[in-house]
Amino acid sequence: MKGKEIKGVIFDLDGTLIDSYQAIYLSFQYAYESMGLPPLSYEEARKVVGLGLTITFNDLLGKERTPEALRLFRKKYWEVFPDHTHFLPGAKELAFELHRRGIRQAIATNKLGRFSRAIIGHFGMEDLFVAVLGDEDVAINKPDPEMLLAAIERLALPKEAIVMVGDSLVDIEAARNAGIRVFAVPSGTTPREVLQRANPTAILDRLMDLLNHLP
Repeated sequence: MKGKEIKGVIFDLDGTLIDSYQAIYLSFQYAYESMGLPPLSYEEARKVVGLGLTITFNDLLGKERTPEALRLFRKKYWEVFPDHTHFLPGAKELAFELHRRGIRQAIATNKLGRFSRAIIGHFGMEDLFVAVLGDEDVAINKPDPEMLLAAIERLALPKEAIVMVGDSLVDIEAARNAGIRVFAVPSGTTPREVLQRANPTAILDRLMDLLNHLP
């Protein structure tokens, strides 16, 4: 399915381009233990992220404990993310190939924006993306369309020339709310059949399959 020509791509980050779940788990563990709480398991930590840390901690610990949990989590994350973050198969190669082809790229993630930019900078890939937007860069995170609309503005392309690529129902809903096509990839915590039921524009078996949708 080629459809309208793709000239811009907005990627989600965690579970789509990168695996940083170990860094997330270690940061949860540090925050919980520092607060005298039994830590989450690795699988629990994987499942609770997605809407932004403030919402996550509000749900897990209540609003009163959230500020301290955020402070502790972020302190630890800065320490551990360089050694515990890696690109998912094909992700780095895809980003460089899209850049080579002149496809404009952005990232829209519910991970803290400054963490996201630090990760991309750590891997020396900041020149590949016209924008890396995340939590605290906009008033409301995905699935609200604000973050995607800001990315679309930075891409300086018409909506019909842009696709969102993400691994979650939040990404599908956000793209739909922003009025752009969305390709789902089952590389995160959401199973393929669950993504399929949400009716994305297409399902990618592998991230590199995005190239099959380009002219």
